[in-house]
Amino acid sequence: MKLYLFLLCSIAITAAAVPVTDGLILHFDAGDITGLSDGDNISEWQDSATGDTAVGDAYPQAGTGAPTYKTNVINGLPAVRFSRVEEDVLVSSDFALPEPSNGLTVFIVCKGGASGNVERAAQIGSSNGTASHLMGLDVSSNTSGCRYNNGFSLTAADANPVEAGQFHIGVRQMPDGGTHSELFYSCNDLEAENIQANNPSNAITFDKYNNDITLGCGRGPDGQWYPDFYEGDLAELIVYNQQLLTSEMQIVGDYLSQKYNLPFTTEEILIDETGGETIVLEGGFSDIVNVSVSSSPGSSPIEITPQGTLDPRQILISPSSITIDSGSWQDIHSFTVTAVDDDFMERPVHDTTIKFDIQTDTSSPYYGMESPEIWVDIEDNDCGSQGFSRQDLNLDCSVDLIDFYLFADEWLACGVPDPECQPALLN
Repeated sequence: MKLYLFLLCSIAITAAAVPVTDGLILHFDAGDITGLSDGDNISEWQDSATGDTAVGDAYPQAGTGAPTYKTNVINGLPAVRFSRVEEDVLVSSDFALPEPSNGLTVFIVCKGGASGNVERAAQIGSSNGTASHLMGLDVSSNTSGCRYNNGFSLTAADANPVEAGQFHIGVRQMPDGGTHSELFYSCNDLEAENIQANNPSNAITFDKYNNDITLGCGRGPDGQWYPDFYEGDLAELIVYNQQLLTSEMQIVGDYLSQKYNLPFTTEEILIDETGGETIVLEGGFSDIVNVSVSSSPGSSPIEITPQGTLDPRQILISPSSITIDSGSWQDIHSFTVTAVDDDFMERPVHDTTIKFDIQTDTSSPYYGMESPEIWVDIEDNDCGSQGFSRQDLNLDCSVDLIDFYLFADEWLACGVPDPECQPALLN
């Protein structure tokens, strides 16, 4: 997923129930715990997500401690306190992920671990602790604050945003099949933190069955608890079996920010490419680019105009512009990108770029924002009904010995045969 953010300052919104429910499978909110007084041990923390098949109700385990319920911990709201010394742990029964191929998006509101050691506030995925089949939420305040998946990845030593004993809003997103280096992780905003992966090419695979959620620690493939018990307060944990759009993550972040009076950067223009990329076909399918804003522009509407910037003759964009005002700022606005069906022989896939011009009053917090360019891949159709072959190197709609000669000639010119040496022919 590609995230394009334009960041300035912060606002407040009205808190309500979790505002994004698509893909919601687990929800632990200390405010939903009833029948306990301050300092009582937790015998059950119910998963309050409804309308899904993953039942995550979590319970203390034999040989471990039970966390305690604490009132008026953050913004007048309660939290669940975990003790590292007591080895407090809550674990659910096994459940099935509704759509493992959708991966996970997770929000956590908790304090940074206070022990100075590695601390895992939660672990989701393989109930056997199988490496590369789970996501761990470490909240250590030391250099390993962003470890996940059995500790195979860390934040860089100078880039851990988690502070010991301080509440924060953490966001993590991992696609199924994504590598360790592809984890999206942010703290109190949607600016991705720098991930320093020990095994960057190792891929994460989420299982359909035999998953659980562990709160307060994590379990390894040997079935034993890690020594990574959490020392701190956990107020809320929200898990989606879905890759939320940037705009949806902003909505959930704003909800948590208002609820707990925590910072979460807003005043952002959010651009989401469908499936993380924009691909169109001459004479065929178009693609959608969604644009939204994170807060009301108030009395200063925002006009957003897309512009083809590399080769604007290649595409058409509709509508030509959109205006976002105080009545429509919560909507997602879409631009349709269509390839110009020309009669020119071009590469099987050629490209152009789009940039978004942003105009508003100088008094607006959105004034002066600039967008990055996004790439548009265009598939050619100028070889009739038989289509366009990537092996047609001389662009005559026929694959023959001349094409083989061109391929071999450029390959040999590289010195050592290497596909990376032939971008002109293989792109």
